[in-house]
Amino acid sequence: MIYKNTLNFNKLKSANYSIHLLATINFIFVIILNTTLEITQVLYRLPLHWIIILSNIQIITLLFVSYKYLSKGFITALFFSFVNIIHIYYKYSSSDNPLYVQIMSYRFITILLSALVVMLASKQKKYQKSIEDNGYIDSITEAFNHRYFQERLDLELLRINRNDSTLGTIMIDIDNFSKFNETFSHRVGDHLLKFTSDVIKSELRLIDIVCRYGADEFIVILPDIKKNQLLQLSEQILTNFNQSILKEHQFNNIKDINVSLSMGFTIYPEVASNRNELISQSEYALHHAKQTGRSNIKIYRDVFNDIRTILSSTERELMTSLRTLLGTVSAKDRYTLGHSERVMDYVIKIGKQMNLDQNRIKILKIAALLHDIGKVEIPQQVLNKKGKLTEEEFEMIRQHPVYSADIVEPLAGLGELYKIIKHHHERIDGRGYPSQLAGDEIPLESRILTVADSFDAMLSSRPYKEPLDYNQAIEELKNCSGKQFDEEVVQAFIMSFNTSEIKENELNN
Repeated sequence: MIYKNTLNFNKLKSANYSIHLLATINFIFVIILNTTLEITQVLYRLPLHWIIILSNIQIITLLFVSYKYLSKGFITALFFSFVNIIHIYYKYSSSDNPLYVQIMSYRFITILLSALVVMLASKQKKYQKSIEDNGYIDSITEAFNHRYFQERLDLELLRINRNDSTLGTIMIDIDNFSKFNETFSHRVGDHLLKFTSDVIKSELRLIDIVCRYGADEFIVILPDIKKNQLLQLSEQILTNFNQSILKEHQFNNIKDINVSLSMGFTIYPEVASNRNELISQSEYALHHAKQTGRSNIKIYRDVFNDIRTILSSTERELMTSLRTLLGTVSAKDRYTLGHSERVMDYVIKIGKQMNLDQNRIKILKIAALLHDIGKVEIPQQVLNKKGKLTEEEFEMIRQHPVYSADIVEPLAGLGELYKIIKHHHERIDGRGYPSQLAGDEIPLESRILTVADSFDAMLSSRPYKEPLDYNQAIEELKNCSGKQFDEEVVQAFIMSFNTSEIKENELNN
C-alpha cells in the first residue's frame, strides 16, 4: 500500500512539474516574441503602417500574457508597452504622419486593457477557487457536483419567480455505462465521463449549468428557456455525442457496447410546479426514455391531464385522487407509471386497428393507465424482489387486478372499466387469474389490455428478469396466441406497427 501511494505521489509530482514547465516555456516564448518584434522595430526604419501591424501582434500577445499570468503578465505588458512608446516617440514624433497618433493611442489602450484583463481574470480565478474550496466541483468530470446543483437550483428558482420566467432541467444518463466499465476498466470509464461532460458543455449557453448528478448521470439547469428549445438542445447534445465518440481513439472498441445517451426533461412552471417536481419529472422522463429504447429523448408528459379533458367534472375530481394514488405506487415501484403510459399508447394502436369507436378507446386509455393501481396494496419488497416469490407473495401479486378494479369502481359512468381492469390477467385458455375466464368470456378490452401489458413487460428490464428485444417480444406474442393471448388481438397489434417503427425501436434498444 505504501509503495502504491508513493507511486501515486510521484506521478502527481511529475504531472505538476510538467504543467509548471509548460507554463514557464509559454511565458519565455512570449518574452522572446515581443523582444524580437521590438528589436525589429528599433533596428529597421519601418513605415508606420508596418509598425502598426507589428504592434497589433504585440497587443494580442500582451493581452494573452496578462490573462494567463495575471500580475506577472501585466508587468510584462507594461514594460514592452513603455519601451515601444519611448521608441516611437523618439523615432516618429517629428513626423507629420497621422498614424503616429494612432499607434501611440494603441499602446496606451493596451496598458488599460491589460489592467482590465488582469482584474477580470483575477476575479474569475478567485471565484473558481472559492467553488473548489467549497467542494462544488466534481473531480472526474470537472462539472459541478450534486451539492452545487441542489443549492443552485434553489437560487435559480428564486430568480425565475421574481422575473416571471421559465426554468428547464435535462437529466442525462450514459447508456450501458456499467457494461462499459466492466469491459474497459474504471479508468477508461472516467475518461468517458469527462468526455460526456465536455460534449454537454459544448452545446450549452453561457447561462446554463451542468452538474454531475449520479454515477453515470448529469443534470443541466437551463434558465429562461422554452420547451421547444429544450428539445432542440437535447437533440444537439445527443447528435454531437454520437458523432464525437466515434472519433475518439480511446473509445475505438465500443461499438459492440452501444454507448449513447438517454435524456429526459421538463420545464417550470409550464409543466413542473415546484423544485421537487422539476427533479422527479426529469428523472421519470429519463426513466421513460430508457424504457422505450436507449439513445432516446423524452419530455415529461402528464397523462392524467390528457385524460381529464374527456371526463365529467365529478370524474375529474376522482381522477385527481387516483393520480395521487398512482404516484404512491410509482414511488414504491418506479416502473409502474412509465409502464402504464406505454401500455396506454399500445392499446390506442390496437383499438384503432380493430376499428373500435372513440368511446371504447377512451375507456381503454383509462384502463391502461390505471390497470396496476392496485399495487398500492402490495409491499414494496414484494414488488421489487429479485429472487423467486413465495406462494404467499405470488398470491399477493395475483390479487392486484382485483385491488385495481375495486379502486376504480366509483368511475361508474365509464362502462366496463371495472371488468376490463379486473380481467386483464385472464388467459384465452382459462388458466389466468383472478377468475379463470376463457375465450369470449373475457371482455375484448381486457384481451387487448393483456397483449399490450405483456408486450411492454417483455421489453422492460425488471429486478427479476432481463428484457427481450422487439423481435423476440413479437415472436413470443405469436407463440402464445390462442393460449395466453387472443389471436385476433395479437394480429391487430402487429399490424398496428409499421416496419419503420419496429426497426427504429430495434435500433434504440
